[in-house]
Amino acid sequence: MPSFLRVLVAAALLLNVSAFPLHIRDTLEWKFDLFPTAQCNGTGDAHAGSGSTGCRANLPTEAAAYRLNSVAEGCHIQFFDNTMCDDSEMSVIAGPLITDTCHVPGSRHRYGSYQVTCDE
Repeated sequence: MPSFLRVLVAAALLLNVSAFPLHIRDTLEWKFDLFPTAQCNGTGDAHAGSGSTGCRANLPTEAAAYRLNSVAEGCHIQFFDNTMCDDSEMSVIAGPLITDTCHVPGSRHRYGSYQVTCDE
């Protein structure tokens, strides 16, 4: 009887362990702030998420600058000079190597929309 109980307990543990994968893929996260001024001072409009997005054009105002707080490896953020994520007016592609710095588009440009793409 004790050996049957051991087999039963071992089988139960094996089923519980195999129900949960040993490696869970890290969530690809990103976070940045958009600013109405080119100095990135004051309160920024925070944007954050995980994984890819479609076009995000519902920004409260067009931004004069942005600061990346974090961008996961494998993700990049495209900022556009228009409110439709039109590739012909893409201003910049930002990735994980350029965080914690105020970024300003060229003269007379403002960020009106963005899109995040992450490797799946």
